[in-house]
Amino acid sequence: MSRGLVRGAVAALLAIGLTACGGGSGGGQGSDKELTFWMYQDRTPQAGQVIEKIRKDFEAANPGVTVKIVKIPKDDYNTKLGSAVASNSAPDAGILDQPLVSKFALDGTIKEVPAGLINEADYYKGALDTNRANGKLYGLPADQTCVALFYNKKLVPTPPKTWDELKQVAAQVHAADPNIAGMNVPKGDGYGGWMFPAIVHGAGGEMVDDAGKKVLFDQPPAVEALQLWVDLLKSSPRQITDSDKPFENGLAAMTITGPYDVPTIRADFPDLDFGVAPLPYKTEPAGNIGGEDSVVFSTSKNADLAWKWLVFLTNPQNNGQLADALGGFPVNVKAQVVAGGPEQAAFLEQLKVAHARPAVPQWIQINDEIIAPAIESALTGKATAQQALADAAAKTRTLLGWNS
Repeated sequence: MSRGLVRGAVAALLAIGLTACGGGSGGGQGSDKELTFWMYQDRTPQAGQVIEKIRKDFEAANPGVTVKIVKIPKDDYNTKLGSAVASNSAPDAGILDQPLVSKFALDGTIKEVPAGLINEADYYKGALDTNRANGKLYGLPADQTCVALFYNKKLVPTPPKTWDELKQVAAQVHAADPNIAGMNVPKGDGYGGWMFPAIVHGAGGEMVDDAGKKVLFDQPPAVEALQLWVDLLKSSPRQITDSDKPFENGLAAMTITGPYDVPTIRADFPDLDFGVAPLPYKTEPAGNIGGEDSVVFSTSKNADLAWKWLVFLTNPQNNGQLADALGGFPVNVKAQVVAGGPEQAAFLEQLKVAHARPAVPQWIQINDEIIAPAIESALTGKATAQQALADAAAKTRTLLGWNS
């Protein structure tokens, strides 16, 4: 949920010229072609400069090609794109939030990645897997993000690596000072729902088996993961963590969040000495994943060129800059992280073991409307972890039409 998805709609056809490229189809030598590419509005002026340089470099490497990019405010992007798809005026290619890839793939809205286009080993597995549906690949990752464990070094000199250590450290902190929570335990909301699978995978579990059409988050690994959060509340009462910014204000020794919060904490709480470590696990290191993918739409008349552009965006030379512009980390294993501090190492380690969200078109709805309330039900004592997840799993099976 990964947070965790166009105001001022801009409709423009974007140009890219195609020279005769080996193995490509269409476009004779010297003919110009146009390509449309939609993406989110720039986060910063510097991000816009990065995108512009990549565009110019692609055009320089492909004489006769013109790339003009349509940038749409993120809050409005999905609405604008949905309207374009419905009216058969979708761009050739564009950015897509990870959970939407399976929906668009199964709807026939986007094209399958051509065989031999990429070497899958060049990409982080979790990031690439966000583009899979029914075992096939339908896009390329553009950037990725995740969550990790933030810890107050004054209260937690050495971050815990296992669930048992996590509970022990949290209990010690709270016992030493009852006004400080050991952990800012996630809540039962969309954000908590996005983080929850990382804990499930850390117990060796899965949320679903989408190929086998089986819901699995009522099985022991998921129940144990939710019980971990319930158990942590004993040393992490909500009377403390419901306060404003409990971790930043020194009222919670640990919290789970992502790299997007690092700059704010550094700027607004300069006296807080904190570190970032991979998530504690029960049986194996694991994490969640968020970010954006890039896809080619089925109505594209320049599909070969569009795929060439998407590969260009994710090559080792460009992907570090692109990912930074989008607010995430590179998806190409050889690309360099552009900016950041010592906490980068923890996030990159986390991304090596990240698991893609299930390739289920309704997953955002399941996350927000079924799993999140179940988590909250257990955390507030209205149901046991087993009861809450069993009920959520039953609702999910009904929604998906699955029998198991």
